Formats: sequence, C-alpha cells, structure tokens
Amino acid sequence: MEYKKKEQGNVAIIVTLGLTALIGMGALVADVGVLYARHAHLQNALDAAALAGVQELPQNTDRAKEVATAYAAENGVNGISVEFRSGNAEIVVRAEESVPAYLATIWGIKESTIGASSRAIMVPPQSLSGAVPLSVEEQDFVYGEEYTLKSGANGGKKDKDDFTRGGWFGALELSGNGARNYETDLANGYQGTLSIGQVLEVKHGNMSGPTSKGISERLDRDTRVPRNTFADFDRDAPEIIYLPIVKVLSHNGNSVHEVEIVGFAAFFLEGVEGNGVDSIVRGRFLRTVVTRGQAGGSLADLLKSEQEMEDGNTLSDFGLYAPKLLAN
Repeated sequence: MEYKKKEQGNVAIIVTLGLTALIGMGALVADVGVLYARHAHLQNALDAAALAGVQELPQNTDRAKEVATAYAAENGVNGISVEFRSGNAEIVVRAEESVPAYLATIWGIKESTIGASSRAIMVPPQSLSGAVPLSVEEQDFVYGEEYTLKSGANGGKKDKDDFTRGGWFGALELSGNGARNYETDLANGYQGTLSIGQVLEVKHGNMSGPTSKGISERLDRDTRVPRNTFADFDRDAPEIIYLPIVKVLSHNGNSVHEVEIVGFAAFFLEGVEGNGVDSIVRGRFLRTVVTRGQAGGSLADLLKSEQEMEDGNTLSDFGLYAPKLLAN
C-alpha cells in the first residue's frame, strides 16, 4: 500500500512538471507569435514610410523625412530614424519597438525589443508606358527651363532643339502610321511600352492639325480650380507628359529616319503656339516621380541601376524617377 502511494506521488510530480513545461512552451510559442506579428506590422509600416519619403528625393531631404515620419505614425510607428545615401537618392528608415510579454512572464520575461529597417531608392526608369510621341535630343536639362518639344518649320526653335532636319520636327511613330494614331498618342499617351536602347522611326511632317487637336484634348482634362500651372500643379496633372530622350541614328543627307532612346524625361506642357507650319509645342523641364504603374524594366536592369547608384556612379539621369524598395 505504501508503495502504491509513493508511486502515485511520483506520477503527480511528473505530471506537474510536464504540465509546467507544456505551459511554458505554449507561453513561448504564443509570445513568439505576437512578436512575429508585431515585427511584420513594423516592417510593413517602415516599407510604406520609405516608399512615401523617397518620392521627395533627391531634391528635398527635409520633406522626405517629414513624409516618411508621417506615414510611419499613421501606421502606429513613432520615433523612426531617417538616413539618406547614394547622393540623396536613397532613404533608410529604422525603428525599434518594445513588445510586452504575456504568458512568458512565468519565465521572468517581461518584454522584448524588436527592430526593423527599410530602404528605398529612386532609379531612372528603364522602360515606360504612357509616353507622348514627341522627343528631345540628349542634353543637360535645367529644371524649370522651357524646351521645344516639337518645332515649327519657320522658327520658334533654339539651336539645341533644332528638329527641322529633312522634315523632322520632333514627332515619333509609336502606335503606327497615320495622323489619327499620332493625335491619340498625344492625347492619351502611348499604351505600349518603350525601353532604353529601343530604336524608333521618326514621323516626318509638321502634323499641325493633329498636334493641336491631341494636345487640346489632353489639356481639356484639367478640371482643377485654379488650373494647374508650373508653379502649382497636382502630381497627376494632364499637363505633365513623359517623352523619350533620344539620339539620332540614321541620316539620309539632312533627313533623319531613326532615333535611339537613351532615357526618359517629364515636362510640364505649356501648350501649342502658332499654327500651320509654325505649330510649336513647348514644355518646362521637371524632376518628378513616374506615376504608379507606368515605369518598368527587367529585374536585372533595375538591380544594375540600383548598384550603380549605390556605388556613386552617374546614370543617364534625366530627372524622371521610379521608387524601388531595396533588400536590407
């Protein structure tokens, strides 16, 4: 009888120890789950903050920090640190958070500290959709300066914007032949994708009527009061146009037939001036971010651009950028 009581006592001790171990393991598993969830939330908040802040770079680091901090706070994360790299084209956002323990307090663990960081960089897009069928030859652009995007036959052009070689005034063949395709691409942007290195045929002729109609249709979409101006415009204003920066490839005497895309730029469209052979399109050079979904490029090309910028190398930078999250 005494043996049985002793045996029962041993079983009770073993069961008690086993339950304690199980409860302890359950506590750790539960709290690890909480930590994982909080870390995922922290990482997502920092990713959103980095992508928001980077869109103010490289020009305005103060504004980038302000925007990143605001986005993090909206997602419940405060006290972030912000750092800029790669010639102010890259933002690094970091934060730590103390997470209270729940069941793990039975082991004396009261709280745990988690940390996360996120990096985003502005890279010139390697490919682009929505471009208009106009072009400017490669040069050093100055923010806010006015450039001729399509010249006229009898003037209204600067030497560096002289497109009038053999009847080429700056227009491109994008959606195919025909004035209507050209007009539609001006109004709505080319629905296909253009890429750096791509060779395009130029569109000869002044195209005065289609130019005026296409641009008028585009500008008529500005319903803002007051209307967008270069000094005060919305990011998605219809006056903001993307176009290829090109270099001339083939000549036949003075006649230009093909150009190669070397990059992309954005301009604030000032409209069409003149008519007939003097139909001229001008725009002011912008530094801005590509509208969501319009920038592309292969992963290899983007990674190459990213590495070159991180190494401090100068890319073919024409002021148009696409935000990209980087691996930590």
